[in-house]
Amino acid sequence: MRPGGSRYGATLPPCGKLVRIVKIRPMVGTFGRIAELEREGKSAVVVTIVAAEGPVPREAGARMVVFPEGRIEGTIGGGALEKRATEEAQELLSTGKRTLLRTYNLEELGMVCGGRATLFYELLMPPITLHIFGAGHVGEKLFSLAKLAAPFAIRIYDVRENIRGKIPEVTLLSSYAAVPDLKGRDYAFICTHSHEDDYRALKGILSGKETPAYVGLVGSKAKWAKMREQLLTEGVREERVSCVHCPVGLPLGGKDPGSIAVSALAEILAHHHGRLREAQKRLK
Repeated sequence: MRPGGSRYGATLPPCGKLVRIVKIRPMVGTFGRIAELEREGKSAVVVTIVAAEGPVPREAGARMVVFPEGRIEGTIGGGALEKRATEEAQELLSTGKRTLLRTYNLEELGMVCGGRATLFYELLMPPITLHIFGAGHVGEKLFSLAKLAAPFAIRIYDVRENIRGKIPEVTLLSSYAAVPDLKGRDYAFICTHSHEDDYRALKGILSGKETPAYVGLVGSKAKWAKMREQLLTEGVREERVSCVHCPVGLPLGGKDPGSIAVSALAEILAHHHGRLREAQKRLK
């Protein structure tokens, strides 16, 4: 228990300021807990005291984890410092910025003991998954390239039983109308063996609970114009339809499956790093 009172509820921290903190879960095995959160695909911020000068409530190396709703596990000492750190962590979660380093003069936070604490904030984000629908020539090449070069998990789908002999990792769907429900952070790439299945997969993706961060469709401008009109006619919201990239890929040249896969992956990576518009301008 911290000096001055109960760990939960109204508490007088070491620096002498009365605050109220939420009930927290003790965190045993910090790195194990972080690995567990990553496996579960949960967003959070790890806050670590990396330097402590003078009278600071916790030593360097103390950590806590802050969740989007403000719940915390572990502690960096409570009081105004922990309150400020929780607020900073929630701001990090809302902006998506990956890291933050801040030094606080505790007296300026109202903690009369003084001292200085430097905190390092690190965002834990669920992994992005690239979902490839269609394991034909382009899909197979993209799957292989993305596994080697892309900084996210890769999944590939098809409806044909014989594909498993070529790509053992393929997930077989009963129909492209039965696509999995994707998350807003995910990427989707559609390259099935027919226009009809392309449309089924695309409509299923755009009709899910969340719109993926990137949706690419192999095809011409004429193909996309027809599909766009059909999607809107069938009630898919325009803001979702407008997020589709078609024709897909950066204009690198080449029409063979390998070239298409390279140009598609280049576009996906440029989008991922927030450089797509810049890349498109440079290639005009």
